[in-house]
Amino acid sequence: MLLRTHLMFAILMIILFVQYVNNKVVFVVMVLIATMLPDADTGFSTIGKNLLTKPLQFFVKHRGVVHSFTLAVILSLLIAMFFPVASFGFFMGYSVHLVCDSFTKDGIQPFWPFKARSQGFIRSGGKIEETLFLSLILIDVIVFAIVLLF
Repeated sequence: MLLRTHLMFAILMIILFVQYVNNKVVFVVMVLIATMLPDADTGFSTIGKNLLTKPLQFFVKHRGVVHSFTLAVILSLLIAMFFPVASFGFFMGYSVHLVCDSFTKDGIQPFWPFKARSQGFIRSGGKIEETLFLSLILIDVIVFAIVLLF
């Protein structure tokens, strides 16, 4: 999926969960950053065009280990050891990205190194994703309004 769709879904998760965390700023920042991270494994993504991520692309294939809950858990545990307040937001953001990509035609290997794939019918950048993106904007606004009222 495109970055904007990942971000709209991440914003929905932020709206739903931010009220339950102690450090709201760290949570929001970590969700937004972690939502972008899995695409560091491709040079076509916004984050993948960064010079810091280019070496990673040499060692891994797109939608392989970097697009797995295996890596999400390992990185979240490492973050929890050194910066515990950031680990939940990181895991939430990274997982949002993985869940979104699991519905695309290319899919993901959710439990790498196991070969099983989770894939759907959505073409990245296609009409269905465009509809999903626009729907998520509307859902974000509605849920935000409901959270503010209650």
